Amino acid sequence: MPVNVAIVGPAGSGKTTLFKALTAGRGADGVGMVDVPDERLQRLAEAVKPLKVTPAQVRVEDTPPGSRAQRVAFARQADVLVKVARCFGPDPQPAAELEEFALDLVLADLASVERRLELVAKEVRAGKKDAVAENEVLQLAKAHLDAGQSLRTLTLDREQRELLNGVFPVTLKPSVYVANAADELLPGGGEPATKVSRLAAVENAPAIVLSARLEAELGELEESEQAEMRASYGIDESGLGRIARAVWEAGGLITYFTAGEPEVRAWPCERDALAPVAAGKIHTDFEKHFIRAEVTSVDELVAAGSMEALRAAGKLRIEGREYRVKDGDVVFFRVGR
Repeated sequence: MPVNVAIVGPAGSGKTTLFKALTAGRGADGVGMVDVPDERLQRLAEAVKPLKVTPAQVRVEDTPPGSRAQRVAFARQADVLVKVARCFGPDPQPAAELEEFALDLVLADLASVERRLELVAKEVRAGKKDAVAENEVLQLAKAHLDAGQSLRTLTLDREQRELLNGVFPVTLKPSVYVANAADELLPGGGEPATKVSRLAAVENAPAIVLSARLEAELGELEESEQAEMRASYGIDESGLGRIARAVWEAGGLITYFTAGEPEVRAWPCERDALAPVAAGKIHTDFEKHFIRAEVTSVDELVAAGSMEALRAAGKLRIEGREYRVKDGDVVFFRVGR
């Protein structure tokens, strides 16, 4: 399954331009599938020479214009929010504009929490044991939201987060901040971008500086020309590459690989996922019928040329159900029926 990313932000921030740049103009109706660049996948493909190479993918959506309720409903469906701020043009006020947009999300969550509190209060009065814990965390969330604060800035343990999941809180979504800067302010973005970085730091979110307009123009050039123009602006990586890495960081994701003659493929997976859960990313039955995982690294597989060669040399690690898959692992899952 691809990672779902929603591009959100105030009107005039350039989010639609960024959407077009990320999807290289191939998106339709505000939705596009984007291949995530990963040099490790290319190294594996050169070594294994498979029939097919499949990168990890991100499903990118550009928030459509509409009411606050429509924008919030759209954001709720995403795994990660990419929040775009205008750091170009006359008198940019990225912090104020983002805070106004964030308040819409806070108010939406507050309404959801208050509705749920009404139901849980009845369950508490009825003596339902589980309702007490939920009521406590909802009260914490309500007080935080009443103060105009995102739930991302509220300290919660895993159990409390799970109790809040029932209200589908949009301000608990992981976020990536993008300072959409004027070309002449690259690569740092100047004072407007600094303000965006400060906002991101409050919720411990990654922040990126780019020019969406420039990225869209670069997408129309040959790779060598892209690299030359980026270098002239002091940029050493594409906007897509930087946003993808930030989405992985914010979303708590890693990438593992499968590699054989039919296909070399990159798979997004939650960080610290147990091997059966990671196997379930390939097919849901794999999690249920997991037996063991045969694991190596990209470097070892590239050196050997194939999983079969490593297996014959006894160099594949055998891992069981408690193994936590790591970023960059190359895995062959053994499953039953």
